Amino acid sequence: MPQGKRTKFSPAMFTACVLAFQSVSYNVLLFCKNNPGCETMALLNSDSGYGTLTKFLHWSIVILFAMQYIGGHIMTTIGFNSSFAGIVTNDYYDWHKSLGLLALLFAVVRIINRQMGNLPPWAATLSDTEKKFIHRVEQVFYFAMFVMPVSGWLYVMWGNYGVNLFGAWEMPRPLPKDNGLRDIAKWAHIGAGWCLLVAILGHVGLVLRHQIFKKDGLLNRML
Repeated sequence: MPQGKRTKFSPAMFTACVLAFQSVSYNVLLFCKNNPGCETMALLNSDSGYGTLTKFLHWSIVILFAMQYIGGHIMTTIGFNSSFAGIVTNDYYDWHKSLGLLALLFAVVRIINRQMGNLPPWAATLSDTEKKFIHRVEQVFYFAMFVMPVSGWLYVMWGNYGVNLFGAWEMPRPLPKDNGLRDIAKWAHIGAGWCLLVAILGHVGLVLRHQIFKKDGLLNRML
């Protein structure tokens, strides 16, 4: 019995999916900004607390970056032509690149979401020093959320390594091979990764200090 042709994930399909995702996200956020009914659903941020969308994006990005750090450590430790947990090195690299681009997409939506709503007031138990610290950490977060995936993409393009997006589509390589620019992008990627890791540790440390020792329920604001 003849088998049907397998549907391939083409560049046009990928572009259409990305544009559709961004368009739907933007229009939903714009609708909620202008529609009082969304305050009841608590989709966007408001004076009463963080919105559901903010919480979803927050924890999604947490999971994505955790996977990136773990996968990145594994793939650089085991070396090429090897495997770990039944997954070969090349697959780790492909998923690392793919999840990085997905994280960039989430970061864009998070920026749009932040502009649409009103941030809730600071927690009453935070000191002025802690507020300044959180503000600086947040700046590092947003900086790294864009620099890491963009520099990573530039690195693999200038290195002519390519991106096999989720094993479904080999992305075009619009940039010529350039070892000098490749190395610059590589160290920008690594540097941004370390900056983000330090910021994450500081952020987690502050939240745990309040949650465990001060017992003020600070973590509940994002749950």
